[in-house]
Amino acid sequence: MRRLIPCLCFVFLCAGTALSQNRDYPKWDFTAAYVYNDFETPAPQSRKTFHGASGAIGWNFRSWAALEGDVTLTTAEINNIRSKLFTYTFGPRFTKRGSFAQPFVHALAGGGHLTGFGNSTNGWAGKFGGGLDLVAGKHVAFRPFEFDYYRYHGHVNVGKQRLDNFTLSLGIRIF
Repeated sequence: MRRLIPCLCFVFLCAGTALSQNRDYPKWDFTAAYVYNDFETPAPQSRKTFHGASGAIGWNFRSWAALEGDVTLTTAEINNIRSKLFTYTFGPRFTKRGSFAQPFVHALAGGGHLTGFGNSTNGWAGKFGGGLDLVAGKHVAFRPFEFDYYRYHGHVNVGKQRLDNFTLSLGIRIF
């Protein structure tokens, strides 16, 4: 019996290694994108256009499911003051894998930092939406669009605390 347990452990270890090498999806992926942000300002309440960039890393633990971390920075000049919204979010991403088109949805939550509206503030941030990746090669995909509801809830001295934004992104994904 003492020899059987180590033998079984060795067999299970080899089986797990053999299964992991037969994977038809990448274990990690990285995304870089341009971001157009339709930003709701705290005071006076209006909508402004912010532009910026986003970087994301994803750990694919199933062919259809991943944990994603995203960092986004968008900026604009409002009344001769440079305003910035920086957010860091993470959460699940679900992808329908295909040979060419791979639609996905994600729900990310985390924090953020807003400057340029009389003070700088930290707050809660979330991105909820999805998009489409078009596979262009063995290790690269083009993202023609990603549409997200992008919420930031900060502690601004004046105006609205909850800022409802919408973003449109395009970029590349490397896996």
